[in-house]
Amino acid sequence: MTALTPSLAIVAARLPSPPSSAELLDADVSGATPDWRGIAVPEHVLAGFARRSDAAPLAARPIAGGQIHVLARRPGFGAVLLDAWDSTRQRWRGWLVTPDTAYADACGLVVEQRDAPADPRAGLVLCDLPVTLAVTDLGACLGVFSQDRLQAARWLEAQGRANGATAAPGVIARVALPGDDYALTGTPLSRELGKDDRVAYRQLLRQGLQQLQIASAEALAPVSRPVQAANASRWLKIVTAVAASVMVVQSAWLFLPKQDAVVGHAEFRNGGSGVETGVRLRVLFRADATEAEIRTWLQREQLEIVAGPDTLGAFTLLSRDRQKVLPSPGPGNPLAVINP
Repeated sequence: MTALTPSLAIVAARLPSPPSSAELLDADVSGATPDWRGIAVPEHVLAGFARRSDAAPLAARPIAGGQIHVLARRPGFGAVLLDAWDSTRQRWRGWLVTPDTAYADACGLVVEQRDAPADPRAGLVLCDLPVTLAVTDLGACLGVFSQDRLQAARWLEAQGRANGATAAPGVIARVALPGDDYALTGTPLSRELGKDDRVAYRQLLRQGLQQLQIASAEALAPVSRPVQAANASRWLKIVTAVAASVMVVQSAWLFLPKQDAVVGHAEFRNGGSGVETGVRLRVLFRADATEAEIRTWLQREQLEIVAGPDTLGAFTLLSRDRQKVLPSPGPGNPLAVINP
């Protein structure tokens, strides 16, 4: 790994001149067709082009947790992996993302093939650099993480520094995660002054965030899990109250027996009174969502709680509308995760 300096050097290379029309004609006649693309562009560059092309359809996705969005004001600086919406501050919480996988430390999550499609600008999630951003700070979507991968980022933020490995800049290795999963990450930062370029790299990134006026989540509050299990005592009280409220204002068909129930677009049998049609949707609510907020949102969206919380803290909602699509987590609703 080369020494890192604040300045950037752009090196231009002259590509081979294209053949003349006469040369092309001669090549066609002789049956020789040179692969000019392969000569002019290295394979790793072509692979980057392919990754960017594959991820292009994601660019206009509505903002939601688990997505990687480029920074709107400085798209060349980096991106952010969104964790959860902070309704108190009206901002998204997440982690800084850069393309520089070689600078991974023990809290860095390397973007892998299983995360595809992902733009090459999304290479490393710096889980030790949590940030908060306004919606206006977010540009195009570069990739989408599964809930398991999002949970891996949360785990690395909380536990990554304690992986016990020896500092080795540029080394990427597998680290075991809870639940028989793994992550590709780096080693802890070296404490020896001037011996680890990754230290200077993070200093430059922090300076850049300050210039962009992007707040560090660490400076605002201690690390906390945005999505908590909904079977905590507080949650049980809230959900019981919400369910009771819904039962009062809605008809009895809302709470159907589990028998013959199928999650997804299906028919649900309501005892002996016939068949009701609808769709069941599984969600996690934000840990800070209030009873009133959940009840109001359920009534507005014409949804009912029919099951939960399960072992993951998720609830099953029912809608009569078989084409019902839930709004993305964010301002205006208490959702944290859809289909966890």
